[in-house]
Amino acid sequence: MTTDASDPYATYLGLPHGPRPPNYYDLLGLELFCSHHERINLAVRKQFRIIKRFHDHHDRGTREAIQDIMNGIATARVVLTDPDRKEGYDIEMADRLGIDRDAHIAAMVAAPLPECEITVIAGPTLVENRFELVEGARFSIGHSMRCLLPLAPGRAAERHAMIHHTGGEWLLRPIDRSCTVQVNGNVVQEFVLAHGDLIDVAGYRLLFSRIDRRDEIRAARSAGPPPLSLIVQKGPSIPSPVFNALPPQRVVIGQGDTALWQIADSAVSRYHCAIESAGDHWEVEDLDSTNGTTVNGTKIKRRPLDDRDVLTLGAFDILVSLRF
Repeated sequence: MTTDASDPYATYLGLPHGPRPPNYYDLLGLELFCSHHERINLAVRKQFRIIKRFHDHHDRGTREAIQDIMNGIATARVVLTDPDRKEGYDIEMADRLGIDRDAHIAAMVAAPLPECEITVIAGPTLVENRFELVEGARFSIGHSMRCLLPLAPGRAAERHAMIHHTGGEWLLRPIDRSCTVQVNGNVVQEFVLAHGDLIDVAGYRLLFSRIDRRDEIRAARSAGPPPLSLIVQKGPSIPSPVFNALPPQRVVIGQGDTALWQIADSAVSRYHCAIESAGDHWEVEDLDSTNGTTVNGTKIKRRPLDDRDVLTLGAFDILVSLRF
């Protein structure tokens, strides 16, 4: 990343150079006069995730600049989600830029609205976050702060995968052949996405869905067990000691490259066990692992999981937490 100490907005948020401080729309990476509340809130959360990485910077001046940016993001959210404040701010912006606000908004209304979205449904972070897909934009996934879906470093490449709209369809592909991406359990090099497809990338599971079918997804989730967290209580250090998942789904644990929760340890098999939602509860299944899987000290093949159960895989004790 190229840094410019004189412009922390460009250095830490990747904003293009321009007036400083930027207007609230530029600060959040939104089009001028955007009035979509959910997109505004998603943009706020995204910018906060990026900038908070630098909140404890060793340089005092940089820390103060980062705090100013965070204050600006918070203020932008207050102003742009309050109809009266937003109206006044938009009139001021139009006057400052010398543009016809009504004509500009009319052109925006004519542009396509997002019809699809990506939801993080399993992984060490970001679970339950939604990201809308807008035609004409490329949706990047990776550990770079400039990716629209910024994953934790570790298994993710800087720019791991890309989703873009072409020929009326959303196409998923890894950035290069060294980056593994799975859809519905199969490794892919290029894939046309459809509603309900599950994307596994670098220890995260993403749900591709149509926005107009959110209700059926919520209904399926509410009929299943509560959200699940797996927390390493004892064992060697690993990059992601916590894993979270929303039902309904199946999470394979092991040291294999395509295991969703990867635990790289010689006592853990490539595909050691699986956690799966079944009706109104979660179950664990041993996948014929070399050293077996135990629950609360008892070796199992398959059994239901309760809140506060402890799984043992090799040298790892893993607490099950069900978020009722």
